[in-house]
Amino acid sequence: MKNSQKHTCCDISLIHQDEFYDFCRNGNPASFIRNRKMPLTDLMFTMINRRGITLSLKLRNYMKTAHPGMEISKPGYLKQRMKLNPLAFYELYRHHNRNFYADPGFSHFHGYLVLAADGSGINIPTTRETLDTFGTSSRKGTKPQASIGLGCLYDVMNRMILESDCCKCKFDEMRLAEEQIDRVSETIGASQPFLVVMDRGYPSTAAFIRMMEKGVLFLVRLKSSDYKKEQASLSFPDTWVDIRLDKSRINHYKGTDIGQRMEELGHITLRMVKVPLPEGKEEVLITNLPSETFDSRQIAELYHMRWGIETAYETLKDRLQIENFTGTRPVLLLQDIYSTIYVSNLAEDIIRDAEAELDEKEKHRKHKMMVNRTLSIGILKNDLIYILLETDAQKQDRLFQQIYEDISKNLVPIRPDRHYHRTKGQLAGKYSNTHKRAY
Repeated sequence: MKNSQKHTCCDISLIHQDEFYDFCRNGNPASFIRNRKMPLTDLMFTMINRRGITLSLKLRNYMKTAHPGMEISKPGYLKQRMKLNPLAFYELYRHHNRNFYADPGFSHFHGYLVLAADGSGINIPTTRETLDTFGTSSRKGTKPQASIGLGCLYDVMNRMILESDCCKCKFDEMRLAEEQIDRVSETIGASQPFLVVMDRGYPSTAAFIRMMEKGVLFLVRLKSSDYKKEQASLSFPDTWVDIRLDKSRINHYKGTDIGQRMEELGHITLRMVKVPLPEGKEEVLITNLPSETFDSRQIAELYHMRWGIETAYETLKDRLQIENFTGTRPVLLLQDIYSTIYVSNLAEDIIRDAEAELDEKEKHRKHKMMVNRTLSIGILKNDLIYILLETDAQKQDRLFQQIYEDISKNLVPIRPDRHYHRTKGQLAGKYSNTHKRAY
């Protein structure tokens, strides 16, 4: 049995446990106590199997597969959904991740997990309720577009979303990242070392101090306006710099615990690394990674890995259609978001096992091959429901093996350093000939 199959079976087992039922009831002991047409287990399976089609068709297809001859109305289904704790899938994917990191064989960089923190806006249906709850991402004076701020902590080498939080559309990304970093050891284990990579929106002296005192290793890109004096004084492309915590840097935190701590410290010492970019430009990274463990070339490589979280957001929005919501109520929106993140992690876990099997078979090829992710997600979305509903272990095992085989047949070559000229603006029609939907 492959690891991803074992992890999925553990997820199914969790969904049937009484403790999980209690969590899903969200404090209402009267919820999900009767075995109606849509009990909790079926409710969660329909959300895992969400495929971007109309709700009526989705319910029709599910009931034909799971309970032939039975029907459920849209109002009845949505009434059941309103009882469900929106964090149920958050707990489910964290349970899946704990099992993933409990097994050996996950990828790391010199013993460290490489985590990337970033946020993104998720467009949601614009109603008075969603505007009041989450706010708008539109400029003042323009038509409002309701939006949820989604912040994630992402393992770029294993392609797993470790933490996610849904907030108002405008939120403090650095503060949220700190909270997620504090929680991540519950998933990966307290003994597993990790480092965090962040982009230009994150530099914060106060956050750097808090992370350093907790022993968190970080790597952050600086804007040209960050630590201007220190950047201007760099005499070497890789050097440790004393950053004085003068009044101008403390005033914003005056009267707070961190402000007092900054006054006590007087200065902090961090490493600045200049990384050359194409066309003669360069970027400056700031970090507390030790020089003896990570040289400047590895620092540049680590920051380049951060792009993985951008790809993860693209997968959520494009391939998994996270913005294609079931309803308009905030509780339904949160359920759809967290269930999509669970499916994303589950898909990456299964794809990872398929790729490992593929590497053994395809050593003779000129180019290293990888599975086609869009098709893999489409296959998973089509066939996963049969695995979830199957109670016979042998039949379930055959269904898993069929998924691995089907995924492994759809390959694309990896061609390192291939680049294409980027063009701005929409140059084609609404439906691309080279980027079709998988479901």
